[in-house]
Order: sequence, then structure tokens, then C-alpha cells
Amino acid sequence: MLTLRMLALAAIVSLPASASLAAQGNIPAGQEKAKPCLGCHGQNGVSSIPGIPSLAGQRDQFIQWQLVFFRNGRRANPIMAPLVANLSDEDIRNLGAYFASLPYNTVVAAGTPDPDLTAKGKEVAAHHGCANCHKEDFRGQQAAAAIADQREDYLVQALKDYRSGARPSTGVAAMTEAAGGLTDDEIPQVAHYVATLGPPGK
Repeated sequence: MLTLRMLALAAIVSLPASASLAAQGNIPAGQEKAKPCLGCHGQNGVSSIPGIPSLAGQRDQFIQWQLVFFRNGRRANPIMAPLVANLSDEDIRNLGAYFASLPYNTVVAAGTPDPDLTAKGKEVAAHHGCANCHKEDFRGQQAAAAIADQREDYLVQALKDYRSGARPSTGVAAMTEAAGGLTDDEIPQVAHYVATLGPPGK
């Protein structure tokens, strides 16, 4: 029997064939268009600002969909809204290509891992099937975000926003369903685990 999460994964993987935004972007054009983004997201796409995600090496399609959500107001954000209001679909494709082309950040954003939180977070992630969409290395696929070594504070807020429905999800509401089952204790646990993974094979 197919579960909602399995259907969500299928929907995410099928997005490139159905989404017009999936066309290949122009990296140099994206780099030029990204200049206003770097003040918050970092010169190399690696954020040093609390609550602001790193975008270096992020999945192209994930970035594109988030920009579309910001642009059409489905994802409300007073800072992002005016920055994306006049972006064309081509601009969005180019921005996705540019940030995806940057070297992936493997510096642990959360500092020293807490063994207890890490163990609990790993268990929570396995129980909720996070790797089904984000893959075993948590570097994502298609429109499912790369979340390994992302800022821990950002991950906590993102999970809370998905759980409350404040943030839209691609793929049959995959993240809304997944985060909806997380408790207040489990959210910081899984966020800490993912944020402190470090380089692959660690």
C-alpha cells in the first residue's frame, strides 16, 4: 500500500518532467543576479547570519521552487518579497543554477555536535523517513533540499514553519506531513543531527 510519504517522493522525483522551471539555467547570469543575495546568504553562499540558510551547493530545483513561492506570496517573507518580485522565470532558473554550482558547505554550522542530541536526532530522522526524499547523505535530490550541515537555527525554524503550515511544501505536501508528526523536543534533535553531519563519510 502506498503511503502519503511514498507518493510525495514520487511527486518530487517527477517534477523535472512537468515543471517549466527545470530548464538549465545560465550560471554567469545567475552569479550577476545573485549579487543582492550575498549580503545575507554569504559571499560564497555560506551564511554566517543566524536564521539565514546557506545556499552553496543547494539543489537547483529546490532554490527555484522557493523563489517561486516567495514571488507568488505562498511563502511570506517581508525581506525576500521585494527582492524576488520582479524576477523572471529565466532569472529564477539562473539563480538556481548558480547557487547549485557553488562548492557545498561541509563546515559544521552548529559547532561541536552533542552526542545525545545527535543520537536522538538520528533516530527521529530514521523514524520519519527523512532520507527517503533527502537521501542518506541528506544532500537532497530534485526539489528535495540539501540539508546536511545547514544552519541549525534555520532548520529548527523551517521544521516549525512546515509543521504549522506557514511554509508551503512541494510534492503532495511532503514536508507538511513529515514535520506534522514531530514534537517540540524532536525538532531540535533532528535539526542538530542534520546540521552536524560534517563531510560525507565522516
